[in-house]
Amino acid sequence: MARVKVKTFSNIRAVIGAEVVEVEVKKPETVGELFETLYRKYGRALKDQIWDKNTGEIAPFLIKLNERIIRSTYDLDTPIRDGDEIAIIFPVGGG
Repeated sequence: MARVKVKTFSNIRAVIGAEVVEVEVKKPETVGELFETLYRKYGRALKDQIWDKNTGEIAPFLIKLNERIIRSTYDLDTPIRDGDEIAIIFPVGGG
């Protein structure tokens, strides 16, 4: 198992209810499997924020894995390790 810290912002923070949460992910660990774990823990409200209802695919947003920027639409198979820190950087609408 891997324990990772997940930092949240804007609407994702509102759904999760915390700035930072620690999550345990079973092997094999990838960013995509971390999101599956988060969906199970935080339910439909989180999935509705991250998945595009029109396409049925994950919405485009940035993820910071330690110091590396990766993308939700291409990099969900990126491995994660115990102690990693992940930030979900979701676009904010408005003007």
